[in-house]
Amino acid sequence: MRGSTIAAVATCTLLAITGCANSEETPTTATAAGAANMAGLDNGTAGACTVADQAVRGQNGRDLDVATAKQIVTLGKTSESTIITAASDLLAGAVQRAESAAGNPDEAVLVAGVSSAILKFQTSCKDTDAVKASMTKAGENTGGGAGSADDPSVTDAKVN
Repeated sequence: MRGSTIAAVATCTLLAITGCANSEETPTTATAAGAANMAGLDNGTAGACTVADQAVRGQNGRDLDVATAKQIVTLGKTSESTIITAASDLLAGAVQRAESAAGNPDEAVLVAGVSSAILKFQTSCKDTDAVKASMTKAGENTGGGAGSADDPSVTDAKVN
């Protein structure tokens, strides 16, 4: 336990030195290569993946910190991809644990857990084919099942 605490403190110190502060609330435009990978993704998915990538790279004032994680979660919750929404839920849990531990001895370890969760989130974004395949659209998977009112084999019988 002591070793992980020391590692977490060292990680947080490095994050503080490199600048964790972020005042931007919206993601900036992705690079040309990143934009090519984001083609065909909805705004929530593309935005969350872009912010996660920027955090990993330390670009546009983003870092592996709680503030950036909150931005990713906000965008990820609007995603049409089940992979991204699941990764967003996991990241949200890490953020919640870190925030609830503010001022406690475990805080540094839990903040480091947020950093790790952002890295995992960004890894989920890398397989754009899988992300696109997991996308659902409103109404795509609803109704129309056998025996439902949308099933053409069901007739409207008038009961007298």
